[in-house]
Amino acid sequence: FKIILLLCCPLFSSLSVDLVASKFDKPIYVITFPSDNKLLLVIEQDGIIRLIKDGEKIKKPFIDISKRVHKPLFPGDERGLLGFAFDPDYINNGYFYVNYINKEDYTVISRFSTSDNIADNLSEVEIMKFKQPYSNHNGGCMEFSPDGYLYISIGDGGSTGDPEKRAQNLENLFGTIIRIKINDDGSYSIPKDNPFINHENAKQEIWSY
Repeated sequence: FKIILLLCCPLFSSLSVDLVASKFDKPIYVITFPSDNKLLLVIEQDGIIRLIKDGEKIKKPFIDISKRVHKPLFPGDERGLLGFAFDPDYINNGYFYVNYINKEDYTVISRFSTSDNIADNLSEVEIMKFKQPYSNHNGGCMEFSPDGYLYISIGDGGSTGDPEKRAQNLENLFGTIIRIKINDDGSYSIPKDNPFINHENAKQEIWSY
């Protein structure tokens, strides 16, 4: 796989492409470092995050958690490393977050620490973990918004057509976007203005479904 940037000029409504780097294995996401916009991270689905600096791919990965991540086994297998987000205060605390399916088919949301922009593989703190029923529709994208909360997309759990109707059931997290507050110790709490905070039969993490 190659990483290509699409460039658009609004005045002439034209598109062009610029090859940034190549020879990646199932790349799913590219992001710049908060402290250096010339330093790119490429997230690969099998659990490795690569570094690109000044257009060159660095041999040593930013992090390799492939031994913990479920490697996709066939074209429709959507498991693996699926999401990444820098902490809003990354420049000061060095934290980043990942969303992956582990080898036991659990979604794992974790926090890692870095030193000099290289991750510490042994620093993982699990924030959230839940079992996935199928090998597809796992979701994965997550982002911090300006309010400082972490938003995580969770798929309907898989198969075809959501056969168990999980996405319509507020008693589980499938088929939702959740919104949580990350605490200093790596645990999480529920923002007080989440829409289902006072509903007994709904997961309070849910922001939208």
